[in-house]
Amino acid sequence: MRPLFQRLERMMIPTETRLAWERIRLGKSYAIAIAAARATKDNEKVESLQRDHRIEIDLHDEEEDEFITRKLLGKARRLRVPIPHRHNEDKTESEHWYEGHYTGSWYLTTRGITTLRDEIRRELKAKHEARSQWMFWLTGLTGVIGSLTGLVALLISKAL
Repeated sequence: MRPLFQRLERMMIPTETRLAWERIRLGKSYAIAIAAARATKDNEKVESLQRDHRIEIDLHDEEEDEFITRKLLGKARRLRVPIPHRHNEDKTESEHWYEGHYTGSWYLTTRGITTLRDEIRRELKAKHEARSQWMFWLTGLTGVIGSLTGLVALLISKAL
């Protein structure tokens, strides 16, 4: 019954929230275990738990980076925004991407995220500016139609 509940819980909770909760849960569970190992003065176990915690956090960081990268790439593709290349022209690794140590997948770095977000914002701003031009003309047209309607109503009421 527990796995079903966990699957339902994952489906109902937004990914960003779930990832934040998992980070907190990881920190608390390892803090308790490390404190218990320190209380027994088992230094080897403390070091082992600290290494395990670092690995778990690194894996979690890659999961968060994968989520952010996937989300931004989807938005960039919908808007037809240029996506930074993984490699520079001289075949060196770009400062916009890094390869995950545990999964081997490629994720955007902080600089890559910033660059892509800036491009997305520029594209959205350009789209909003294009729409605002239409709104200017639509507002004027609505005013003219309203004035004509009032004039026609006035002429009809005088004719009767």
